[in-house]
Amino acid sequence: MITPIVFDADNVIGMRVDGQIVAADLDRIAATVEEKLAHHDKLRVYAEVPSFEGISIEGFFKDLQLGLRHWNRFEKEAVVSDEQWMHKLAPLSGHLVPGLEVKVFASKESAVAKAWVVA
Repeated sequence: MITPIVFDADNVIGMRVDGQIVAADLDRIAATVEEKLAHHDKLRVYAEVPSFEGISIEGFFKDLQLGLRHWNRFEKEAVVSDEQWMHKLAPLSGHLVPGLEVKVFASKESAVAKAWVVA
């Protein structure tokens, strides 16, 4: 499930990922991305991930389509998680997407992560 996290900075998409991601979650995120890209050249993402139980196949393909359509329109991503595999895996997206800076923070550093993604 993806729950929105609201930021004062309009170019930041905030979300809390808890459990499994399904297609409906990606539909909501895609709508938010499209809306914000109408007003901003680049977006930033803040994601709190207390638990991740996978993504449905439909959700995976929707995420892939969204990523391919706008791969060069994201500049920063802050991932907040205490999962060690997330600390190793998340930075890879920064290497795969030119111009995307990714940092991973522990849960206790969420305020630092929010400040970083907005700055």
